[in-house]
This record gives sequence, C-alpha cells and structure tokens, in this order.
Amino acid sequence: MTLTSGIRSRPIYTALRPDLPGRFHLLAGQGSGGEALLRLLRLLPTLSEAAEIRVIYARESVSGRDFSELLRSHCGTNLSVVSTQAEAVAVLDRALSGCVMGTRLYVAGSESFIGSIAKVASAFNMNADEVQYEHCGSRARRVYCVHCKMSNENVTTNIVKCADCGRHLLVRDHYSRRLGAFMGVMADAETPGALPPIVEVFK
Repeated sequence: MTLTSGIRSRPIYTALRPDLPGRFHLLAGQGSGGEALLRLLRLLPTLSEAAEIRVIYARESVSGRDFSELLRSHCGTNLSVVSTQAEAVAVLDRALSGCVMGTRLYVAGSESFIGSIAKVASAFNMNADEVQYEHCGSRARRVYCVHCKMSNENVTTNIVKCADCGRHLLVRDHYSRRLGAFMGVMADAETPGALPPIVEVFK
C-alpha cells in the first residue's frame, strides 16, 4: 500500500505480484478479490518448490461475486473458505501467529476488507515490503468512529450512523494506516439533527 500525492493519508493500491524471495505466501481475499488471487496463484508455481502457499477467502461481498469454487479447484486443501470478513480476519490472525521469517502477505478485496487485514498485519509488525494490497470490487469504506472507537464496515454513504454509539458520522478522506480505516466525525455536532443530504458515494 502506498500513498497518494494529494491527500497524503489516502491509500492507493497496485496489482498483486509474486514476491520471489518469500518462503511462505499467505493470500487473503474477499468477494471480487478472488479473481486477483487466482491471477496471482497462476504465477506463484514459478517460485521455488520449497515455498509454501496458503489461501484464506471470505465469500462475503458487496458485489456478490464468489470465487470459492474456482479457488478450491486451484489450491485444494491449502484453501480456507469462510463466510464473513470477520472470520477471515480471525483465521489470518491465527495463521500469522505461527508464521516464519520470509512470510509474504497478499490481500485483495474491498477497501473495508483491506483495512481490517492491514490492522492485523500491523499488529504482527509486517512491513511494507512484506505485504501487498489490491483493491477489488466495491469502494465501500471501513470507518472509525473517533468518539466511541468503533469501526463500521462496508460504508458506502457520506454519512453513516455508528453501529455502536449511534452518532451520525461524516466520512472523511483521512485514512489511518494504524487503524486501517477512514475517520468518521460527528456530522451534526454544532447543530444536533441538522445533517447534510446522505448520498451513496463509495459504491
């Protein structure tokens, strides 16, 4: 994940590509991101036979695209399929806890999914040279409520009601790499109940 030249905190993404020095290749995808994982898997066999590959895939998707069967036919028992983003994050957390030096993490999915995975990778002190991110499908955001510290997943509108504290949050363009989320601040703090029009902007 790199940064834009405009709003410096905003992430931009690149296409996944094999990292040849890696000893263990851990792929995590969601929904439409399965297509990017398949593309990468076709390239990974060119690596050393000593390299190990494992795939984690969440069927949950705003777009509704499911690549689980195609992934299963390609990597068999090396694939873990789960229903939700939260489950994928939990499986990844367990996988990284047992990883060795030389692990490479490849992530493909919605911005919300990427943000959740990035937070786990950061907790394991993975650096930018060890992790790649490719945005696929929906532009839905992961939004962090600065008031109650709740992360709201798959937000597609400019204003979102926090699932925890109930405040209406204005979704800002500021992105926290530490939290893996965009910041949400109370939209009607000065005049309670006076909200701007709510529109879908992150489809």
